[in-house]
Amino acid sequence: MTYSLIIPHRGSSKLLQRLLESVPKRDDMEVIVIEDIDARGAGWARNQGLKRAKGEYLIFADSDDYFMPCINGILDRHHTADIVYFSATSIEEGTGKPSWRAARVNWVMAQEPKTREFLLRHTFTEPWCHILRRKFVEKHKIRFDETPILNDVHFSTQAGYYAQSIDVIPEKAYCVCNHPNSVGKRRSPECLLAFTKVMAETNVFNHTHGIDRYHARMMRPFMQSLLKLHLSTAKKCWDTMRKAGVPTKVLLKEFAIYPYHLLHWFKRRKKYAPFA
Repeated sequence: MTYSLIIPHRGSSKLLQRLLESVPKRDDMEVIVIEDIDARGAGWARNQGLKRAKGEYLIFADSDDYFMPCINGILDRHHTADIVYFSATSIEEGTGKPSWRAARVNWVMAQEPKTREFLLRHTFTEPWCHILRRKFVEKHKIRFDETPILNDVHFSTQAGYYAQSIDVIPEKAYCVCNHPNSVGKRRSPECLLAFTKVMAETNVFNHTHGIDRYHARMMRPFMQSLLKLHLSTAKKCWDTMRKAGVPTKVLLKEFAIYPYHLLHWFKRRKKYAPFA
């Protein structure tokens, strides 16, 4: 078996059917759908899929997205790299209008090779848009966080670090559907703390492994809580970052420069727009 496609599912069977209809019918691919009946989360479902996978390569898809026809040509190629990245398009679910969700990955794909490789390895945090050799994932025991939000960030960060080689195919082979009520938009205290913990641990992983790159998103829940005067949640976010191993001096620095990151984010939105 060459490919194992792992799909976590909870919700609309209609959207899942759309995804399955977009998957090429191939003898060298197994499709593993994990039904999250007990609402344990997509991270748990993906880890269950990893236990069952038999393919040489792993592919992940969200059940409310779908593949573009050119994915079949990508799967026909002889891959030798540990990770093969490809591009995506994106739409607003319900209207079909273009969405921003794939803009950054497509902007990254357009960078010069050295910069592109660094960004893909150390800042690309999605489960989709890549094919991963299962052998190195198992060797390094890379798994998804079983958290209510951002379960895929640490997985993708570790995979990017441990991959001995990567390849890039610029074709837009996946469609990311933007949903107004998606998991990533949840703002409950539980989700804010989980968000903080995942991003803090990812930053510590990068720093420990010599990657001089801090995700500014780590500070977002803390800043949001602080600005809304939810001081108890803000303190818990701060304590979560410290407990994860982020030094106090780094937190103070990131706090001081957060307005710069926010301004830079607005500028990046314009920069990414042509790549949506």
